[in-house]
Parts: sequence; structure tokens; C-alpha cells
Amino acid sequence: MLRRSLSLLFILSAFWLKAQSDSVRTQRQWEQPQKAALASALVPGAGQILNRQLWKAPIAWGIMAGSGYYLYLNQNNFRRLSTAIDLRLDNDPATVDEFDGQFTVNQLFSLQNDYRRRRDYAVLGVGAGYLFQVLDAYAAGHLVDFDVSPNLSAQIRPAFGPQTTFGAQLTLAWH
Repeated sequence: MLRRSLSLLFILSAFWLKAQSDSVRTQRQWEQPQKAALASALVPGAGQILNRQLWKAPIAWGIMAGSGYYLYLNQNNFRRLSTAIDLRLDNDPATVDEFDGQFTVNQLFSLQNDYRRRRDYAVLGVGAGYLFQVLDAYAAGHLVDFDVSPNLSAQIRPAFGPQTTFGAQLTLAWH
């Protein structure tokens, strides 16, 4: 696992290294949303920390950990049921599975299908949680320097158009 992670990091870093050339190039400055999305893609929650939204990082970790644990439990139960089915169908009366006397073979197949479905949904949950935290870091990266001052005002008033058309006009102003 560590070897794969280091290999992936090495491959990704190769894209950002630039070789020297004869022409003069200006280095492209990474904007905050791109930095946050990349950081969050490499380490879940890092984009939220980079955007100075420290309270969101534990939420991202909790979503990833919760869905990952649900995936682990369902995969473990799926594997146990697969082993039990294999032991029952090997035509050797000396082998006994852990569910002997509790479930029939048909019930084991039904339980195995249930755990397979739950495992597949857990994989979708891990992927959705990962994608959500990357998109959140990217969107929040656009709003890092957004000024929210107390001098915001909204005003709704009637509006008249040409040929006596009646409507409403919403005016937002900040000072």
C-alpha cells in the first residue's frame, strides 16, 4: 500500500516538474481553488485546512472513516459467507462451516447477496464522500477571499417597464 502511494505521488509530481528550456517561460501560479482541490485529493481534509476551514476537516474524515468502516464490515461478512458456502458445497462431510445449523444453503446465498449489495453501496459511499470533500475544498477555495461585511443590504421595490409592465425589482448593495 505504501509502495503504491509513493509511486502515485512520484508520478503526480512528475507532471509539475518542468525541464529547462531555451525560451523564457513564466511560471503559472496556482490559484487557491486548484491548490485546495489537489491537496484534498491527495489527503482527505487537507483542502479544507488549506482554506482555513478547520471545522470541515473532521467532518470529511468522519464521512470517509464511517463509510470505510461500513465497507470493511460488509466485505468481511461477505467473505465469511462465501467461505461457508464453499465449505457446504465441497461434498466433504468432515468440513463444517461456522453457520452450520443456523442457516440453509439458500439462506446463505441470500445473505451473501445482501452483503454484496451493501458492500457495493459502501464503495459508492466512500467514493461519494471522497468526491464531496474534494468539491467542497474547490468551491470553498473560490470563497477564501470573499468579503462578508456587515454593510450588506437588500431592497425590494415595485418596478415599471415600458408599456406599463408591472414587476418587482430586487436590489442588492454592499458598501
